[in-house]
Amino acid sequence: MALAGGAGALAASAFTSAPAWALKYAAIEHHLKVDPNLPVWVPGPVTVEPEEELNIVGADVMDEITLGWAKLMRKAYPRLSVTIEARASGAGAPGLIDGRGHLAPVGREMLPAEEKAFVDKFGYKPFAVKVATGSAGSLGKTAASIIIVDKANPIQGLSLPQLDAIYSTTAKGGHKLIRTWGDVGLTGEWANRPIHLYGLKAPNGIEAYFRDRVMLGGDYRTDIQFTKGRGFTHAFNVAAEDMAKHPGGLTYALMANVTPDVRVVPLSEKDGGPYYLPTVENVYSHRYPLARYVYIYVNRPPGKALEPKVKEFLKAVLSKQGQDVVAKEGVYIPLQNHVVREELAKLG
Repeated sequence: MALAGGAGALAASAFTSAPAWALKYAAIEHHLKVDPNLPVWVPGPVTVEPEEELNIVGADVMDEITLGWAKLMRKAYPRLSVTIEARASGAGAPGLIDGRGHLAPVGREMLPAEEKAFVDKFGYKPFAVKVATGSAGSLGKTAASIIIVDKANPIQGLSLPQLDAIYSTTAKGGHKLIRTWGDVGLTGEWANRPIHLYGLKAPNGIEAYFRDRVMLGGDYRTDIQFTKGRGFTHAFNVAAEDMAKHPGGLTYALMANVTPDVRVVPLSEKDGGPYYLPTVENVYSHRYPLARYVYIYVNRPPGKALEPKVKEFLKAVLSKQGQDVVAKEGVYIPLQNHVVREELAKLG
């Protein structure tokens, strides 16, 4: 879809285009404001040829914020035709590989197979830029991963190294392997009770994130119950229902999967805490260790500068104006100032 004309025409065209454009509705989750110290975007010089395009191919779940960023770009460079093809996060890598997209919004990290396909063609990895924080709990909007147990479980908190030692055989986090609830300090009837694990089979963005973030790319133990269902949400519901009947279970999931029969375990980056629950504030600050980011990927050969129009788009995203777009959506969460500065420094 090409974005042309004024802001009104631009917004209208988003809702009347082909079925490939389908805004993903999510209820307002927060009313956060952007950090007032974020840099203000002052558009730099970009030479635009007649009919020149800036093509964005990728995540439908990021459609509203992507549209807002495109409006900023279109206003600054009226002669530039900005197009958005918002099909799925999985469309981002193919769009870069076949050259259809200059920028690929992806509502998660690229999956290993997607990155491999890119590397196989170009010989280097795609250039990744953090552009927003995932939601705290909205389905489909890169919600923070959570850990749930049955409501009778007295565990007060777990660290990422402990979770690694629970789920893996490799324990790359440096912790001794954990197989019972007594191994994490529970006593009495819980001391010898095995930890029964649930999970999702690959490929899946949530599973890939958990394995990379918690297990540091390690290997799963072989007795995990990989749940199935009509999509990952239903699979997590199956796990939650099962563990409510069989004390001793643990699974990663999303806030949408929490029922009265299970509870969310506070998490910490390191052993000994501090432990945090996945509130909006803790996700925004990333004190909650399984808060996520969403990305824009670009085909940038190592040692080469970004195209001016691509660089300006990314600068707009990583600005007070661009992060205000995120904040006003009310689901995805704006970046902190120090993250914005780190990502801007990568642009060169």
